[in-house]
Amino acid sequence: MAFYLLGLSIVLAFFPCKTPIIQIPLWCLACFTAVISGYLDKVVDIQGVLIVLVYSGILFGSLTLQQIWLRRVTVCLFGAVSLALAMHLLPGFYNSAVVVEQTVSADAIPFSLYANFDKGLAGLFLLGYFFSGQARVDYFYNQQKPKETLVLVIFTLFFALGLALLLGLIQLDFKVPSFWLSFLAINLLFTCVAEEAFFRGFLQRELSNWLEGRFSLLIAPIFSALIFGLAHIAGGVEYVFVAGVAGLGYGYLFHRTKRIEWSILCHFALNITHFFLFTYPMIA
Repeated sequence: MAFYLLGLSIVLAFFPCKTPIIQIPLWCLACFTAVISGYLDKVVDIQGVLIVLVYSGILFGSLTLQQIWLRRVTVCLFGAVSLALAMHLLPGFYNSAVVVEQTVSADAIPFSLYANFDKGLAGLFLLGYFFSGQARVDYFYNQQKPKETLVLVIFTLFFALGLALLLGLIQLDFKVPSFWLSFLAINLLFTCVAEEAFFRGFLQRELSNWLEGRFSLLIAPIFSALIFGLAHIAGGVEYVFVAGVAGLGYGYLFHRTKRIEWSILCHFALNITHFFLFTYPMIA
């Protein structure tokens, strides 16, 4: 139940609505319920609950502190804690295994799938930071040239997957694994949201705001893509290169649209195309 509630919290983070009595964003209430449920279900222990409380305080400080230097320190701390949660470095969280060491494609390395409460929580709080606490209605009207945006999504998919084919990381493999529905939900809500909220919504946006110049287009997306690629070093140098190229596509989409959901959806579209149509996760 805790994972369902956390997934609901992530969905609610995109809705500009508050609870009717105490006037806090609905995602906050859903997150509180998810953490309590997680504690009762032994997904989160008392250490994890304390970490969530501290993390909440850091997020609140990042959004409300008036002193510039203190706010910048708090924002950096928020980013560090978010990254630590996403990388499962903090204690108190017991993630649920859905698939363990399963061969999805005949010639692929074994694949494991986990519902990661800590990474999902990081994605949720990063969305909260991105939306300055809560999404606003006018944010969703900031859409220009939807056809151009769609072309960028398709180009990113073809270029990244084509590069992976050329490097021999994958090959065509049409399949529908038995756990496909769990994969879709977990990959979208607990993987793509968390990674895009951090690399694009936090890292790229903060760097772009700091640069405040014409070079932000060149430096911010490239830097976030480079770090995104290096985060995939476990797959090898070729995998880092492919992930970095995909990250450039996600970053340019975010730069053009200023909408985090476009980079999330592009990331998700690439992942599910890879999952259903090619060797997954990669050739052994």
